[in-house]
Amino acid sequence: MPAVPMLTSVPNSVPIYERRAVNAHLPLEGVTVLDLSHLAAGPWCTMLLADLGADVVKIERPESGDMSRQAGSVYAEDQSAVFLSLNRNKRSVALDLKRPEGRAAFYRLADRADAVVENLRPGKAAALGVDRPALAERNPGLVYVSISAFGADGPYANLAGNDPIIQALSGAMAITGEEHGPPARQGVSVPDFAAGMLAAQAVLAGLVGRDRHGEGSQVDLNLLDAEVFALGPRAQEYLINGEDQPRLGSAHPQFSPYQAFRCADGEYVYISIINDKFWRLLCQALDRPDLLADPGYATNRDRVVRRRELAELLEATFADRASDRWLAVLHKAGVPCAPVNTLSQAMTDSQVVHNDIVTEVDHPTLGTLRTLAAPMRFDGVRPPVRDAPPLLGADTRAVLRESGLDDDEIGALVSSGVAAEAASIVVGRGEVAR
Repeated sequence: MPAVPMLTSVPNSVPIYERRAVNAHLPLEGVTVLDLSHLAAGPWCTMLLADLGADVVKIERPESGDMSRQAGSVYAEDQSAVFLSLNRNKRSVALDLKRPEGRAAFYRLADRADAVVENLRPGKAAALGVDRPALAERNPGLVYVSISAFGADGPYANLAGNDPIIQALSGAMAITGEEHGPPARQGVSVPDFAAGMLAAQAVLAGLVGRDRHGEGSQVDLNLLDAEVFALGPRAQEYLINGEDQPRLGSAHPQFSPYQAFRCADGEYVYISIINDKFWRLLCQALDRPDLLADPGYATNRDRVVRRRELAELLEATFADRASDRWLAVLHKAGVPCAPVNTLSQAMTDSQVVHNDIVTEVDHPTLGTLRTLAAPMRFDGVRPPVRDAPPLLGADTRAVLRESGLDDDEIGALVSSGVAAEAASIVVGRGEVAR
């Protein structure tokens, strides 16, 4: 790897652990995270940290940025829905780490950082000279999190992998779908989300460990482990009985009745009967004393054995009334149940609206952007969506100036193409970022 040139600015005199106070009253106020990740799992992790107040600086390729900027088919003007969903509350620096000058500028940022999150192909960070050994020589307190598809080593380490590939490999896809239908992809990106949350938790644990012991750490995790871990009871059941679980649609392998039932209006109601108490309440609500009196349905184990037979009986009962009438009866009886909402119904559901998780933020080119807020509250207050997902390179000059570079040095990096600013970058759909 070529030698990294020395930059001529005054050396950084700010202690490594001095925090940049920008998000007062949030738990991670003053924590700086450098985000070298792209697409989903890594950005999900860093967005959670940013929501909690961390100053997340997203390092992106000057020519195209995070590949999620061009991902999918749903766009708000020139902004991908995928990118918009994963990158709020962050700042963007467009910097070419393949160039020595770009690495030199990145090192200055890493000297002040608390954590780095990356999901480059295994070995890529080391090849670029931005892995933890290279950075820890300068900043031993750095918490460095690497996310991969299959693991840092092993037979699949160098294969291409993403969320649905992991769903297929982990066994999750095989147990998802209708009983006599093909395997189905989970409707949400569970491996990405699980890995992102675990990575955020690992960053927090690493920071606690550093504060106790004075040193940072290297954290490795992968989507495959995260999805296998998310199998939870399904994996434990296999480890106990050695049996593959069949696909059961909306039903459950260990509880019955525990599935969606179609009502007279064509809508579905989901019921979740996890114990015999709720079974009694259900039978009373449905006015089915015959089911309650049948010894073949007396316990959950009995009902699981006779799942198909019981489901057919209940399907006929639910088909007698519209979903809203059944929901009123079931809720009054204390039976765990819910309508099977579409996304449009979910976003306008009275409880979702009351929880106020859909919020708005001003975007520099889109105007008012509706998005989702962080799902937790601190002392009754939800962390705000402070900033919209950034345009590529929107914060290049400001962040590099904070690292100690002067405007002439920054200008030289921009003019040479090592760095880029938003006004000079052509983004995803061929439009110039404004």
